[in-house]
Amino acid sequence: MKPVPEGSRIRVVRNSNHHNYTIGQIYTVNHDDQDGTFDAADAGGKVGDWLRWEDCEPASPSAWDQIAADLPEDLVRFLSCFDGIQSLTLRQPIVDAMLAKLPDLHERIVAAAARPEVGGMISANRPNGDELPTAIHPETAD
Repeated sequence: MKPVPEGSRIRVVRNSNHHNYTIGQIYTVNHDDQDGTFDAADAGGKVGDWLRWEDCEPASPSAWDQIAADLPEDLVRFLSCFDGIQSLTLRQPIVDAMLAKLPDLHERIVAAAARPEVGGMISANRPNGDELPTAIHPETAD
């Protein structure tokens, strides 16, 4: 591969000089040493040792970069609150902030758990499958 500008994404395909990069992974060019070697950063920003250009190939743009380029800014900000693209999981700081703003959350959850269809789902999730105490099902209490 020919040298590319710093900030470009590359994929490591060989290990001719015993570098510490993972073959098949994508990195971002950090510094070109102008002698046929460069170093690159992983997704977490950790920079590895020297790598030869011949051990790499250009990496295609990430799916996120393509999505972000095509969507309106407010939707990109919304999606950036999640981890992943295929199976979206809301990031924990976002969940915490949302839950902190919900009034009477505890009472809402307890009320929902009192409904038979929800109580059954909760019981099914218990480690030993035991039914919930009757205190949670007020309609069945004596």
